[in-house]
Amino acid sequence: MSEPTDRREHILPRFSLNRRITVLVLLATALVVGVIATIGIPLELMPRGFTEASLTVRAIWNEAPSQEMLDKVTLPLEEELSTIPGLTNVFSFATTSFTRCHLTFKLGTDMDVAYREVRDRVERAKARLPEEVDRVMIHKVDSASFPVYGLGLAIDPQLTGAYDLIQNEIILPLQRIDGVASIDAHGLEEKEVLIELDRERT
Repeated sequence: MSEPTDRREHILPRFSLNRRITVLVLLATALVVGVIATIGIPLELMPRGFTEASLTVRAIWNEAPSQEMLDKVTLPLEEELSTIPGLTNVFSFATTSFTRCHLTFKLGTDMDVAYREVRDRVERAKARLPEEVDRVMIHKVDSASFPVYGLGLAIDPQLTGAYDLIQNEIILPLQRIDGVASIDAHGLEEKEVLIELDRERT
């Protein structure tokens, strides 16, 4: 080990021994600040007042195929929503009976104004949507809507009736607990029977 390196390694111990009062004051200051922070700062999942610069538009059309949902609902909504000032990104997702458009805005955007703009564009788009569309909802993201617990399940492919089993044994009992606002199940597919008529034979 070289002499300069050896000297540098002894600087902190030498300073601590020569400046005992200074080190004691620094240690006490760190302890006091830590105690004040522990007592005074509330424990929260997200900082109070946090608002994300995003909105979500959801539309429900029962029993509509995903391709028809995309063509007749998702695309008209996207065309209207894409004209909103301050919009940076639109991410859309369409599946059977359901579509979702997630809108991201520039940082610093007044989300109350953005919400009104989105509501106006949705009203315009409704004139182009099929009459069978049941609901079009606008969801404003806030810290109170974040999930507080997540649970993952691995399902045996050979298991029959997995949807009913999970609904009856897990989801419904959890929904009955006081204080539980909602439970969202993702990836859980309900078996359906689709009957298609041969129109050429009618």
